[in-house]
Amino acid sequence: MNISHSIKKKITQYILLCLSLLVIFNLSYWSYNQYNNIQKLLIRNRAVTENNILTIISKHTDLLTAISNDVIMKDMSLLSQKIEIIRPYQEAFNIETLGITDIKGNAATTYRKNVENINYRHYFQQAIQQKKLTISNLIYSPISNSYVYIICNYFNNLIKEGTIFASVSYAEINYALAYQENTSIKNSILTDCKDTNNCEDTNTLKKDNIYSSLSNKQILHNINDKSTFNYHVINNKNQLEILSLHPLKNTPWYLVTTLNYNQYLKDKVLFMIINIFISIIASIAIGYYLMKKVSIITSPIDAFIQESTSIIPIQSLSKNSNIDMNHHFKNIISTTKDGVYCSRTNLLNRKYFIQHANITLQKRHQKLALLFIDLDNLKTINDTLGHYYGDDVIRIFAQHVKSFFNNPIDLIGRFGGDEFIVLTSGFNNETDLINILETLISQLNGSVSNGDIVIPFSASIGVAVTDNQTHDIEQLINNADQAVYDSKKKGKNCYSFYVDH
Repeated sequence: MNISHSIKKKITQYILLCLSLLVIFNLSYWSYNQYNNIQKLLIRNRAVTENNILTIISKHTDLLTAISNDVIMKDMSLLSQKIEIIRPYQEAFNIETLGITDIKGNAATTYRKNVENINYRHYFQQAIQQKKLTISNLIYSPISNSYVYIICNYFNNLIKEGTIFASVSYAEINYALAYQENTSIKNSILTDCKDTNNCEDTNTLKKDNIYSSLSNKQILHNINDKSTFNYHVINNKNQLEILSLHPLKNTPWYLVTTLNYNQYLKDKVLFMIINIFISIIASIAIGYYLMKKVSIITSPIDAFIQESTSIIPIQSLSKNSNIDMNHHFKNIISTTKDGVYCSRTNLLNRKYFIQHANITLQKRHQKLALLFIDLDNLKTINDTLGHYYGDDVIRIFAQHVKSFFNNPIDLIGRFGGDEFIVLTSGFNNETDLINILETLISQLNGSVSNGDIVIPFSASIGVAVTDNQTHDIEQLINNADQAVYDSKKKGKNCYSFYVDH
């Protein structure tokens, strides 16, 4: 049984608990913070990338609109004539190719002199049927040996209907997609996904990644709803990614943004681990410091407990050391109390009354009275009725004295077998004190009987009052004891003040 060990054990438990809560809180707060940062990062990246792409698309659509509204175009009826009007635009805006068609799909372009029919092409049919701007899937261009998109815009020049189209370099779109605020972010687009029930490009999502959780049906459903949506997926390196799809205005495309959590959190996780490591080291340091202080404070207590076990044996049979310690301390307190208080009357014994009285005399400078109270006829009661009755009278007598002097600052003790002492300041002058003594004498009158014999008991009281010279408790007790003899001489059941002879 060691109080230092018990406290150290509790300190360890609470430090571990606090450390666990701190780690959980830090991880939770950090995770929440990172999640918010990722969302903000994706939103900013998406906004910038979308703006870059739409700037390219707007540049081409504005050009097509301007060409279709050119008044000279209305005066030309042949495609070959119209294409010559368009050619300067192509050279001025450095566009790979511009073209114009009639309603039947006959097309003339800036890179071919002859007219060809493109009626079979999906973007042309869509532009004619829906009478609005359309964008093709990727088309291989033999001119630049690269891939391009075709932007096709329906127009009506008041003479004949048809379309006007321009090529957009895939490399230019790819450059716009290259924007990334963080290296863990990648951008791409899904083409031909709006206004259609068939989006073949969703399969490209699975081309280089093992996105096993993706459902094409679900993706198509969200695309048809023209909504922005996110997926959490596992790539082919078993890394977690967030996949965000966002519809691009005025295009049939979806902007696909992926963020790799592993790459994004790599440095930040290291910082978090360092943070937790520092918390652990700090907790260990605090725990070590507290335990060292506990050892210093509790070592005298442990030594006391060790020594006390040779005097007061451990009585608890509990397996819990804390319960053992509690029982042992209660036994120590009980034993100590038995040494300080009279077990029969629960009043201070002579030794500790004198100690407390000395402290009271040093602290309090007003006039005090020491009452030496002798229980009359106790010997007659013991000899006639027996010690059982005598002990009962002592207990009753002590209760009367204790209830009479109920002020917390009054001291009451048992001086001997039938002798009690009281140190009180509960009076203003000698008249007050005399009234108190007369009332006390009256209340301490009583009798005890065994049914046949009745024996009265009373009190003889000696009083010594402090003055400028007498502040020694031993002297006051001697003075009050002498005054008791005066009361006995008067016939008992009275009080006498000490008079210096």
